[in-house]
Amino acid sequence: MPSLPLAHQLTEVREPDDAQLVRDARRDRAAFAALYDRYVARVYRYLYSRVGDAHSAEDATAQVFTEALAGLDSYREEGRFAPWLFSIARRRAADHHRRRQNAPLEAAAPVATDHDPLTDLVREEELRRLAGLVQGLDEDARELLRLRFAAGLTYGEMGRLLGRSEDAVKMAMHRLLRRLHRSWESTDGAK
Repeated sequence: MPSLPLAHQLTEVREPDDAQLVRDARRDRAAFAALYDRYVARVYRYLYSRVGDAHSAEDATAQVFTEALAGLDSYREEGRFAPWLFSIARRRAADHHRRRQNAPLEAAAPVATDHDPLTDLVREEELRRLAGLVQGLDEDARELLRLRFAAGLTYGEMGRLLGRSEDAVKMAMHRLLRRLHRSWESTDGAK
């Protein structure tokens, strides 16, 4: 009897989806660590982009996961876990801003990894220019950018979080990015 090729003998190992991780965490709170590991970096980046300093972002991130763990039994699975978690993160950021002034979005910008002074200077100038363009946007537009690029949410997740359809979010992002691109090009020509 011929044996199956090795590819057919091996079963594909898949990571559990969020719904399974939530079910596991409801049975055993220690299993919440898998959800934490999956989302902690994204939540931190999002909060850092909102609050502007590492210490406040770390504190807010801890608060988000503490609140999520405490509220896990009330979480309804018809939504998705990421939008639910980021709704908590948005509230923590809003709480932070009620206590302090708004922090600039450029805090989410990546840090230069090379040490070429000319490259660093050009990167800094471009980041300042981009931050200026972003600061000129209304808060709703800046929030779309944060959710997509700092938090890494999909359009569907953003739609569920914001109470809009996935297509509406895609269109809003497309228009926003096109508007930023045009502004970038027009300020580039004004130099």
